[in-house]
Amino acid sequence: MAGLRGLRDAPLALAPFAAEGVLAGVLVLTGAFPGDGAAAASAAVFPLDVFFDVKQALAHGRGWPWFGAAASLSVVVRSGVLALTLWLKDERRGDLAVTWVRCMRLTSIAVVALLPSAALLFAGVAIRYAPFVWIGALAGFVPSVWLARRAAAGDAGAGAPAGKGVPEIGTFLGYAFVVTLLAAAMSVLGGTGRWAVALLLACSAPLHALYLLGWRTHLQQETYPAGGSVAVAVTVLGVLGLAGATVYDRYVRETPPVASARSGATFALLGGADSTSETGALSELDPRDFGFAAEDAVVLSYSALDSYAAEDTHRDLRRVAVEVAGQLGGLDQPVYVLGHSQAAGILDRLPGGLPDAAVVISPPPKAAPPVEVPPPGARGPGKPGGDSARVLAGLLDAVGAGGFDVDAPAAPVHLEPLRSFSRMRRMAVWALGDSVWLQGDWRRAGETNVVAISDHVGAVNDARAVSAARRFLAGLPVRSDAASWRGALAAALRYAFEPWRPR
Repeated sequence: MAGLRGLRDAPLALAPFAAEGVLAGVLVLTGAFPGDGAAAASAAVFPLDVFFDVKQALAHGRGWPWFGAAASLSVVVRSGVLALTLWLKDERRGDLAVTWVRCMRLTSIAVVALLPSAALLFAGVAIRYAPFVWIGALAGFVPSVWLARRAAAGDAGAGAPAGKGVPEIGTFLGYAFVVTLLAAAMSVLGGTGRWAVALLLACSAPLHALYLLGWRTHLQQETYPAGGSVAVAVTVLGVLGLAGATVYDRYVRETPPVASARSGATFALLGGADSTSETGALSELDPRDFGFAAEDAVVLSYSALDSYAAEDTHRDLRRVAVEVAGQLGGLDQPVYVLGHSQAAGILDRLPGGLPDAAVVISPPPKAAPPVEVPPPGARGPGKPGGDSARVLAGLLDAVGAGGFDVDAPAAPVHLEPLRSFSRMRRMAVWALGDSVWLQGDWRRAGETNVVAISDHVGAVNDARAVSAARRFLAGLPVRSDAASWRGALAAALRYAFEPWRPR
């Protein structure tokens, strides 16, 4: 509403954003920009437009010179849109060139300030690690609020506005939700064709301009926008609810084990990445919770030996699948498998010796990561992102937080997409704080899909996950969450991060 008030005196102030929206639409049509919700921020208000450029340059740059050229072009174009909008908005106008230079300085700061967030999101998408997505969102949001305030209060040649502190945190968060809703619409329209996404980009560009004009109007009139508390309340309650459920599952929940309901069957456990024969998310579970006696449980190995180390989980999953199939074939029948995380990729690749039924907790999405990582020292699409992921891994390892190997054969970004999967009776338990935040649909056709309100590790001890797995392995019917309120939450989280992930 404040933007509409400001527009009455400066109708031409919509022109820069309108032109930017048309240009973004053309780039979508040519394939330079993504043809789905990932392009939603390409015509957004500063600094979200700069963040879009940085995260895409990390994902598609063939080298650091390419990244530098893309960042320089972003500084020139994005600062030009910002400077011209502010200049047209003010009644007393100064030198446009001076305003542009000031905005170029601010845009250059934005590239540097938002690079860590973009690198975290790239690494999270490349290795399928959702916590990097959460941290990257926070690492990008905090400087974005400061940068947006600096932009809205910029000196357009006749002095800066008197008001301070606009946009407020809640107001800016509310605007981010608007971009998210546009991204969801673009993802749905993407199935129609790129033309639909391009059209929505062009048509929604004036809406973005109204937000910037509204913030500028509030500063000039020394007022503050209202309504941000709703966005803050929704976000805080959602984060606290998920965090509380996760803490409960990980550290609090203890239930009496269910007596064994099956004899003469083998309960095979298959850990995920960086697990060992004795450690990992499945190492402390009680087989009786899943309807099996403790003596019927065996641990499947990532190597030809009975025991395996964390390094063995980084091997090519096709070779691991062959070895696991041999182990399954040597077990007393019938065999039921409980896997965690990366185990889903091994079960997909089993050449034979399929279990009678399998449950996978916290699996990765069925789609391959939408980014590439060339080998160290090699040039190719994704080199800047890959190098930044390696730096992040080194920093984590240096502080004792545990690094990761983005160059490992088992890293999701290096796995060859499968045209077909090993067919078996299988259920997937999707953790609401895990891979549903990443690229790709979380559901898999032909499987029972259940959603647990927990995180990657906590889902192993989640009450709904355990009870659903026990019923499924016993051959009892389990209702899928694909069309439930839990499934709707999972879909909402996937769409919420659509415009911020590299694509």
